[in-house]
Amino acid sequence: MTVMGFVEEELAQMWAEILDASDVTLGSHWQELGGRPEAVRTLADRIDEELGAHVEPAGLLDAGTLEGMARLVRGAMAARKAATAPAAAAAAGPTAGARPERPALSFAQQRLWFMQQIDPDTTLYNVPTVLRLRGALDHERLGRALTALVARHEVLRTTYGATSGVPHQVVCAPVRFALPYTDLSAGARPAAEAARIAAEVGAYVFDLAADLPLRAHLLRLGADDHHLVVTFHHIAVDGWSVEIFFRELGELYGDPDAGGAPALQYADYAGWQRERLQGDTLDALTAHWRAVLGSDPQALAVPTDHPRPRHRSFRGAVVTRDLGPELTGRLREFGRGERGTLNMTLLAAFQALLAGWSGTEDVTVGIPVAGRTRPELQELLGCLINMVPVRVGLGGDPAFRALLARTRTALLDASAQQELPFDKLVEALVARRSRDFLPVFRVMFSFLKEQSDPVFAGLEHCSLDLTGPQDTAKYDLSLYAQESGASVALTLEYDTDLFGPETPAALLAAYEQTLHDAITFPDGPVLDLPAVRFRQSGTERNTHRDR
Repeated sequence: MTVMGFVEEELAQMWAEILDASDVTLGSHWQELGGRPEAVRTLADRIDEELGAHVEPAGLLDAGTLEGMARLVRGAMAARKAATAPAAAAAAGPTAGARPERPALSFAQQRLWFMQQIDPDTTLYNVPTVLRLRGALDHERLGRALTALVARHEVLRTTYGATSGVPHQVVCAPVRFALPYTDLSAGARPAAEAARIAAEVGAYVFDLAADLPLRAHLLRLGADDHHLVVTFHHIAVDGWSVEIFFRELGELYGDPDAGGAPALQYADYAGWQRERLQGDTLDALTAHWRAVLGSDPQALAVPTDHPRPRHRSFRGAVVTRDLGPELTGRLREFGRGERGTLNMTLLAAFQALLAGWSGTEDVTVGIPVAGRTRPELQELLGCLINMVPVRVGLGGDPAFRALLARTRTALLDASAQQELPFDKLVEALVARRSRDFLPVFRVMFSFLKEQSDPVFAGLEHCSLDLTGPQDTAKYDLSLYAQESGASVALTLEYDTDLFGPETPAALLAAYEQTLHDAITFPDGPVLDLPAVRFRQSGTERNTHRDR
């Protein structure tokens, strides 16, 4: 699953309106969707007006795809920001160069490292994946490609030491990467055995001081049916990086000489981030978030089925629901009419539901952002993801149309100010901090674009399964909205210490009804929609609130 930035979302919206196209994806090509060369001037003008990025129409035509245009626009946005920012904030982008003997961790890595020290046996930050390969697979060739890929990216062969309690990176020399191989084809239930082994690999407990941050196992289920199981530690990858990993693995499988070591490595980025986020730049970002959130912001307290325990267990479960093509199409069309995206429309309805459920007009939800704010970072493998709060007020009894506009503004603002690491935000604004206390927000929302499967030469089909463990929960509630063809698949992850299964299931049903009603009656008070007020019934007496 890929967490996409707002540039892609905004460009997809523009394409859809200019080309009258209903299914714009990252791989969509401007001219293949009927985009005439002269119409690209309209696109360039809208990019300039709405995103503040000046790009030449010829450059957009050369880029061709939505993904290519997004890279071009991001570069233009970064150049404009550098040209207009104060000298102290306009530091050059990350570059490869001399490093200290003990390279520092990025802020995201530092948080993950500390969490692993507190609970060395946790698998909460594992990123399990399964790549299904159909066709005549060459096992040895795949192993060589994997070895070359780990050699290419230092972050995949980095361990983490500490001196006087301060962590640092230890980049290991390239070696042959061992790829265990198990033939399950003769067994009675190869698929079940493959699932068991995948779960076992996914539950591996990483020793960050000694282990490389990935484990792999190749399983043969049949002559032309293989599963490549790879589990990463989050300290080395995010969702964006996982797609880079498998795309490059496919390229190296097809051509061992494809590409080469990137000019920029993750340790270079980590050092640059540390240098950049200090002084005036850090002060400006902190001041912005203080203005948005206020001093000592309080997390939204939704009603729970059970009292909050003193110590978090991180135990969780999930419930799922599919919105279906008809409702998804209507949501997409409504968003376009309001200069919003499907992402924004889904989030606005979720915020309305949370407001009605919790009885508050002030809703803050956390969202993941890619953290790839500069062109140099687009193809960098590593953990760059950041969490940012999106705060929306529902005062004044707004209609859904007005709430969507507020959500759009809040999302774009959060994206523009995403550089401040969440831990730095908490350090600056939150008075009470502990592992068992979720600061700023306890509810998370993530919109996931449909992923592109990697290509492996000579194989008929490859599909990547990024379904993570379904027995953990990092927040009280996490709603994942995954584009899936013409529909959206919803997964609600919940903390089982706080909720029984009935409440999350009811919440998802109410959310679907809220989406339907909000776009059917967009001009009436959104908090008066029946589904939004679903917890204001007799069931409320059975809930608990934080004191």
